[in-house]
Amino acid sequence: MEGATDPTFLKNRFFFKMGLFVYDNSKLMIAFGLISCVLMSSLITLGADWAEGFGEDDVESVNAGRLINERFSTDSNESGKHFRYIVFHPTYNDSNLSWQSEVLEALASFENHPEVNVIYSWEVEQINRKNFVVQDETGFYAINEITFTVERKEAKAILDELHETILVDDDFSGWITDGISVDWKFDYLIKKDLIKAEIVAIPLSALILGLIFGSLIAMFLPIGIGVATVLAAIGMTIWLSNVTDVTVYATNIISLIGIGVSIDYSLFIVNRFREELDRGHDVRIAIAMTCATAGKAVFYSGITVAIGLMGMLFFTNTSLPSLGIGGTIAVTIAMIYSTIVLPAVMAILGHWVNKVKIPYSFDMSAKDDGIWASIAKRVMDRPWAVLIPTLILLIGAGLPFAYAEFSLSSWRALPPDENTRQGMELIDEKWPDQAANSIFIVIETNGEDPLLEENLRVQHAYLLELLNDTRVSGGIGVGLPNASMSADEVIQFWATPDEFLSLEQIAFRDNLRNSFVGENATMMSIQLNGVQTSVESREMVEQIRNDKSEFLSEFSGQNDELLVAGFAAYNADNLKAISDNLPRALAFILIATLILIFMQVKSIIIPIKAIAMNILSISASFGMLVWVFQWGYGSDLLNFTPQSIDSGNPVIMFCIVFGLSMDYEVLMLSRIHEEWERTGDNTLAVANGLQKTGGLITGAAAIMVVVFSAFGLSSIVILKQIGLGLALAIFIDATLVRALVVPSTMRLMGKWNWWAPSWFKTKNNLEQE
Repeated sequence: MEGATDPTFLKNRFFFKMGLFVYDNSKLMIAFGLISCVLMSSLITLGADWAEGFGEDDVESVNAGRLINERFSTDSNESGKHFRYIVFHPTYNDSNLSWQSEVLEALASFENHPEVNVIYSWEVEQINRKNFVVQDETGFYAINEITFTVERKEAKAILDELHETILVDDDFSGWITDGISVDWKFDYLIKKDLIKAEIVAIPLSALILGLIFGSLIAMFLPIGIGVATVLAAIGMTIWLSNVTDVTVYATNIISLIGIGVSIDYSLFIVNRFREELDRGHDVRIAIAMTCATAGKAVFYSGITVAIGLMGMLFFTNTSLPSLGIGGTIAVTIAMIYSTIVLPAVMAILGHWVNKVKIPYSFDMSAKDDGIWASIAKRVMDRPWAVLIPTLILLIGAGLPFAYAEFSLSSWRALPPDENTRQGMELIDEKWPDQAANSIFIVIETNGEDPLLEENLRVQHAYLLELLNDTRVSGGIGVGLPNASMSADEVIQFWATPDEFLSLEQIAFRDNLRNSFVGENATMMSIQLNGVQTSVESREMVEQIRNDKSEFLSEFSGQNDELLVAGFAAYNADNLKAISDNLPRALAFILIATLILIFMQVKSIIIPIKAIAMNILSISASFGMLVWVFQWGYGSDLLNFTPQSIDSGNPVIMFCIVFGLSMDYEVLMLSRIHEEWERTGDNTLAVANGLQKTGGLITGAAAIMVVVFSAFGLSSIVILKQIGLGLALAIFIDATLVRALVVPSTMRLMGKWNWWAPSWFKTKNNLEQE
């Protein structure tokens, strides 16, 4: 019979005693699980009050956008509480009655809504017509502007309710685009993709569980814990959304993490219980042994995963804290249900846990010899010959990450065939002066008149300097109504009385004043070359901010302030927020993880090695992100446009993968440590520990890969990056790292693996006695 830990060796330890308590009070523990799940799940009925995930941060670009919204009567719509409906017909134009009838009918639901105003293209004054209509060899295009008198959240809710009413005849083409429609489309597609991912992931996870356990009863236990975890976590998160700022994306992380982690934890608990029953223990001792071994490992790994996810809480002024909140709640609930409620259910089931056999299942019984032990022994026979090539492979896979470009995801993250994205491309093509890649420079004048001659000359010189930059394609402001005007012509333009101007010139000047002169403020609109997410656009914003003191020193008045708004500016602010908070988050995750693993395995060396190995697997997956999503290998197959890596995704992936990798590390090292305590032989402990956990970790990793890959099927590039990146990282971690790197490094370090300060060993021995 294979070696096994004697219950008498563990009987004085906390988790063994907890297992006895759970068995003796199993009905009470089950009642606790059911009542808590029902109560937390019922919070869903409160209804969510999600915070906005975009444009609500305390950063310069957002504050500048609010300033524009408050001070200016402008068509820039920087506040975003609008969308555009572009209509095309190959022969009609918007003066045609059939055209007008079609558009009026399409937008009737919005026209009749009390919180919505509609500006039709044919109602626009002649001077502004060029901003709304374009005719070329293909036909006639016209923009209809739909604006909302409510906040962004309510505006998106109205669009979500009424968007299906926007329909035109087959002879026409229509695009709902720009403004809140882009944000809404992301939310809409992510919700659909979330359902699709769950439909794919849950049946495949059940199939893997069936093959691992070979029992229908055992298979449904992890699934039950998974469903309970997700429902309870969503309920708690919805309640929190009514108390504090939480975005809707928190629910995505709950499904992403909650399903996989809860099933993984349950998998280890159920398997260890069946293993103890096979050794001949009665149900009570089997439950106690399960809690003392797998239960303890799940407890520590749950805290480890939660620490990784809590790292996202440090990234203020981004959407990451909401993801950290959702993930931490899901992992905490999964850990509690797996270590308390699940053992109580198994205490009631007893040997029934093995009933209703499933054919063609794997042999997961604990043995000292098998394929994983054989791999470990072969690796440990030639540790350097295995370790060096594996390290070269992993480091090489991570090298592309050195060339990564980061940005917030823009509308280009939508699928190429998506209606909203095609509308944005049309605006860029047909109305280049309204290109999405625009920034807005706002100057708070502190009461000074921006139309004073000295201020006009300063603005004229400043705008000309910007237009001479190769990154700038156009610009307008009161200091430069037309790019061809000299400073003297600008002064004359504003000084000439109305009676000496044509009606068209008067209308143009009044429109310019209304758009670019506000209450104690003036504004400039700058169009940038390239896409919104480009490094060049971000660097242009940073340069304007860095050089603003020279401009402000020449502008009359005191305490003037220059702010930059627009997507490129928000992107720069987001990257700065991430880079500023990254050191604190990393320090928290790494130090807390070191302490936890040290407490678990009583070793100084192993926690350091574990962190180093996890960083290797994470860096390899980061390299894949660049190779696929930035450089575009596989873009046609996966239906996306190559683009910069979303700036939040490496943080999300690091926090999740680091936590999950350490999860598997803790579960495996716990078993290796158990074997080390039993045998005192490092090589034998590694071989036995890997053999007894290798199959389980592979199965658990397979479930995670399935769950993450299902999210990788999303139509949104952001979720594709996260899903496929996480799937690859877990695959690398469960194969190359666990099968090759761990045994080779454990062999090379020998007994030094288990070194700890003498004072700690003495204290630990006293506690165990």
